[in-house]
Amino acid sequence: MSLKAKIISKLKQKATALGVNLSNVRINGLADKLDSLITNEDDIDVEIDKLDQVLGFKELAALDDAKRNADKKAAEDEDKGKDPEKKDTVDPEKKDPEKKDEAPAWFKQHVENQNKVIETLTTTVANLQKGNTIQTRRQQLEAKLKDAPEKFKQRTLRDFDRLKIDSDDDFTNYLADVEQDVADEIQAASDAGLGNDSPVRGASGGKLKDDEVSPAMKEIVEQRKAEAAAKAGA
Repeated sequence: MSLKAKIISKLKQKATALGVNLSNVRINGLADKLDSLITNEDDIDVEIDKLDQVLGFKELAALDDAKRNADKKAAEDEDKGKDPEKKDTVDPEKKDPEKKDEAPAWFKQHVENQNKVIETLTTTVANLQKGNTIQTRRQQLEAKLKDAPEKFKQRTLRDFDRLKIDSDDDFTNYLADVEQDVADEIQAASDAGLGNDSPVRGASGGKLKDDEVSPAMKEIVEQRKAEAAAKAGA
């Protein structure tokens, strides 16, 4: 079963639990929105609850009920027009001069406005969740870069802000690559420091300034120096 199919099934369960009857068109529309946000099946129930809090499934169901009733009446009127035996002999204007059975114009306008509000809110929720995901990923990346050389850290963060990573799996793989790159940078910086009895050297061969070397890097370099000195004196 695809992720969207599972979302549709969960939406129907939610509607049943609330005692409401969302139309298939409504459910499919909500499922499309959620499918663009959800990557993990375990998040379906949570995201559906969030959407219910924002949009109100009971209010949506009321709109769907009103549309179903209007469609049903329109179909009945059309059938009467096709079957002479069912045609009402009473003049429509005399029977219902104000056309009370037809949804009033204000209600039709209300339904249209509600649908526009729903679309706007759904888009807003999607954008907020996307922003939260990007912020959370950046925090994870910053944690991995905590002990990296400052220049490497800033360059990696700058590149990340330009990247577009859609799925969680792609981000996990990216994070693993960065973690390995950090380890390589720390090792290279440490080796360079030991070989020249100085802090890490830059690409031009000159020494980096103290503020360009992280405290953790300095500690590693000093530890390696001590180990090298101990071996030399043995």
